[in-house]
Amino acid sequence: MRNQPNPKRRAGVRRNVEWRVNRVLSIIASGRYPSCQQIADEIEGVSAKTIRRDIAHLQNDRKVPIEYDAVRHGYHLTGPLSDLPPVQLTRGELVALFVAQKALEPLRGTKLQKVVAESVNKIAASCPESVTMHWDDMDAAYSVKATGVLAADASLFARLLDAVMNKREVTFTYQKLETPGRKEGRRVQPYHVGQLQNGWYLIAHDLSRKEMRKFALQRMSGLEVLKTRFARDPKFSIRDYLSSGFGVWSYGAEAEHFEVCIRFTGWAARYVAERQWHASQRITPLKEDGSEIEFRAQLAGLEEITRWVLSHGRQAQVIGPKELHKRVVEEASAILAIE
Repeated sequence: MRNQPNPKRRAGVRRNVEWRVNRVLSIIASGRYPSCQQIADEIEGVSAKTIRRDIAHLQNDRKVPIEYDAVRHGYHLTGPLSDLPPVQLTRGELVALFVAQKALEPLRGTKLQKVVAESVNKIAASCPESVTMHWDDMDAAYSVKATGVLAADASLFARLLDAVMNKREVTFTYQKLETPGRKEGRRVQPYHVGQLQNGWYLIAHDLSRKEMRKFALQRMSGLEVLKTRFARDPKFSIRDYLSSGFGVWSYGAEAEHFEVCIRFTGWAARYVAERQWHASQRITPLKEDGSEIEFRAQLAGLEEITRWVLSHGRQAQVIGPKELHKRVVEEASAILAIE
């Protein structure tokens, strides 16, 4: 008797192919004009020949407007992108899977990243099809910035993610750090849930304050997801919003921007050079042994960069701007004045 094909295995393989094709499309849509080999290197475990077949499938079967640019030697989109085929997961699986997938970013290029990525793909291939989500929507709804994890209530996280995906307004009570003991009611339009440094935050449009605000999940209580829907501002970019500041703080487009320059020596020079602190950072070695570097970045606001400089003590010297130098001097003087 001939062995019958395993439908579960076939479905798993099909799911992995769908994931890869969608990933290829996402990379092309990023606007980097990637070649087949560059896409294959980013996905890992596939050849440039396979990527060429995936692109042909996107062009011919899905009618995606993809063309090769002979000048830039890469692929790009020549028209608007229609809805991507959905990946279907339960809400719990979505939370677990996407957190795991996004958490891999700091490990990109390492052996550990490849091992964990394979495990994530196996989970995706075996998930029951009960809730439909789109990869691009999830990318817009969730991110990881820097490293570290602060425990957040899984139920709160899942409900907020639902509100973001379904574009529903929410209300909750919020405890601000600067006003201990006094809680405020908020009604917001949730845009994004993100892990910023060591905590989880909701980025939302505050209806009473009429601007984007950031809320720490651990200081939220009494969350209610309303039936009221809202339309996202098409001009809002979560990447731009998060990259405007240094760390958790973010600023609007009208905020003053600064060219920050800091000189690090000793252990701080090596430590700073090892990490990605900000999207705009530029690090210039001043000594061959790496014991002295110059750190530059374009920032809006100086609150957190001030604390960051102080945390490195005498190993950090502010070169500019003068506003940052003044802040650091004032904070250091205030520390010395404490008896």
